[in-house]
Amino acid sequence: MSNVRRWYIYLVCAISLQSVIWAIIGLLRNLFIYGVDPIAVAFQIAVVIVGLPVYLAHWLWGQRLVQGEDEERGAVLRRFYLYGTMAALLGPFTANSFDMIRRLLGGISSNQSYDYLQLSVGETLVFHVLAMLVLVPMWIYHQRTITEDARTIPEIGGSATVRRIYVLGFSVAGLALTAMAVIHIIRWILLQFVSDVISGGGLRVGLADEITRLVVGLSLWVIFWRWAGKLYSGPSEEERASALRKFYLYGAVFIGAMTAVANVTGLLAGFFRRALSLPPDPGLGIYQPLPIIIGMSVLWAYHAFVLRDDTTQVLEAPRQAGVRSLYLYLIAAVGLSALLIGLSGDISVIIRALGEGFGTGLRGEFSWFTAAIIAGLPVWIIPWRQAQVEAEEMGSAGEYARRMVVRKIYLYFYLFVASMTILSSAVYIVFRILSLVLGGESLEFTELGQAISFSLIAVGVWLYHGRMLQGDRRISQSEKADNLNALNISIVDVYEEGFGRAMADALKRELPDLTLEPIILSSESDTGDDKSKVQDAAIAELTEAGLIVGPWVITVPGGGEGAVTAEIAHAIAVSSARKLLVPVQVKGWDWAGVEHRKTDDLLRQSIQSVKQIAAGEMVKVIRPMGAGTIIAIVIGVFFLLIMLAIPLLEFFGL
Repeated sequence: MSNVRRWYIYLVCAISLQSVIWAIIGLLRNLFIYGVDPIAVAFQIAVVIVGLPVYLAHWLWGQRLVQGEDEERGAVLRRFYLYGTMAALLGPFTANSFDMIRRLLGGISSNQSYDYLQLSVGETLVFHVLAMLVLVPMWIYHQRTITEDARTIPEIGGSATVRRIYVLGFSVAGLALTAMAVIHIIRWILLQFVSDVISGGGLRVGLADEITRLVVGLSLWVIFWRWAGKLYSGPSEEERASALRKFYLYGAVFIGAMTAVANVTGLLAGFFRRALSLPPDPGLGIYQPLPIIIGMSVLWAYHAFVLRDDTTQVLEAPRQAGVRSLYLYLIAAVGLSALLIGLSGDISVIIRALGEGFGTGLRGEFSWFTAAIIAGLPVWIIPWRQAQVEAEEMGSAGEYARRMVVRKIYLYFYLFVASMTILSSAVYIVFRILSLVLGGESLEFTELGQAISFSLIAVGVWLYHGRMLQGDRRISQSEKADNLNALNISIVDVYEEGFGRAMADALKRELPDLTLEPIILSSESDTGDDKSKVQDAAIAELTEAGLIVGPWVITVPGGGEGAVTAEIAHAIAVSSARKLLVPVQVKGWDWAGVEHRKTDDLLRQSIQSVKQIAAGEMVKVIRPMGAGTIIAIVIGVFFLLIMLAIPLLEFFGL
């Protein structure tokens, strides 16, 4: 079945099935609860009469095609349809369960329709049970279909990814409901011990709603998270190597950590407000942030333990390590941002206090900025040190950590922010000084002091992250030189001033610690014993080499105008070393499928290939940027300049 036909069949099935299901549910509700509304009933019956044959015709068509070919049974699009339909059935089932349990506990939502609000408790139960009686059998049917398909064609590759999205997606939904319910119930318990707190706004807690949310969310999370755990502990190595599970876990840890830290900041700010004799935030106190801190800390800790157990069971695959690094750098970025904002804010407050006094407004700002420093500092240091330790390791793991795109983005992002801060502060300082010289308004100490202070902070940030980049380069260069020396490279060429000499010089320029001297074969060498000694020395070196690099003619007896002897060609052929041959152009010889390249381009490609071999990677071709990429970069830079110009124009009122 072609992809176009699959899309057609399953799209029609999805739309027609959902239409029929909800028409049946609406019809049953009209017949058993609301009474017969002729127009509504007529429309619902019409949808069933037309939609059901359409669905059955297309579904049976798809099933008939599946029976003919096992490949169709394992198609990713079919699994996407089945899991998507199950999700579309389970979502409304969960919502109906939530509303039904809430009504049984005496709660009710004002967001419901007027007709629903007029129903008695018994009628409400019937209202939801009718929907469940339709949704559950359809969910079971699709679940059994997936099980039968999986017996014939196991869920691997894209099909397994679809299943993971389904399982972890509902696990996320259950976890979110559970965390929200736990936070609100803790807040409700805390509020029972005080009588002078107004439970309004953010403190209002409906106990029936939260108990319902806890029951539904916890059930949903336990079922699907245990399913995910069984898949992870099962025989499938692909499941354990999946990055999606790591993304789920690190996402939960990240959200838990950030939410807890943000509320710790608010809590600390409240303490500082009291220490500075400022009134606390009205109606909140500890009752707003403390339950969030408790709930999100538990979420953070649980998923951190799961991550630790996963790591002890299975070594991280590259994609999983990438997800973990993304988490570390995101946490570090948020922590450093909070630290820098708090530091800049406190300096600004201190400077302004010198001119206008440490009033109520400045004390309030000082409490928040100081809290941001205290909360942000550990959030930055802990993940940053962990990421830095990995980047400072020797070996392939350290090299991988140093070369990760997310690390480069992190370091260069703060270099960029620091550079822009220095630029804008310097422009402002020069602008105010020139304005004063030209007879403008007087220059105030607070304005100049803030600009200078921000510049000093930015300089510190720039120097620190620049030093990290230099350290990465220094370690990488040292390690590359060691790897290349250990690889024992032999560069062979047939001309004294040809490709081999240029490549050896280029490698030594890039890696000064590298010891390398090319083997130059020449048809004009001395004859007799001298030539025999040169050849024997070359053969001995080739025998001990770990990597032989040279133009392809070194493998052809008589190549290079007779410079390559049969003994040399044989020594290269039988050597256990890896061979990296360069497709140089020779008159009368052509390479199929290989573009003609200039010597400089071949040299650049060869050096990159040697580095890839030394790092244990596959040899890949360096592709130059195409015209489309260049145009996109130019457009991106143009828009970036516009974005930078707008705040400057606004600042100076131009």
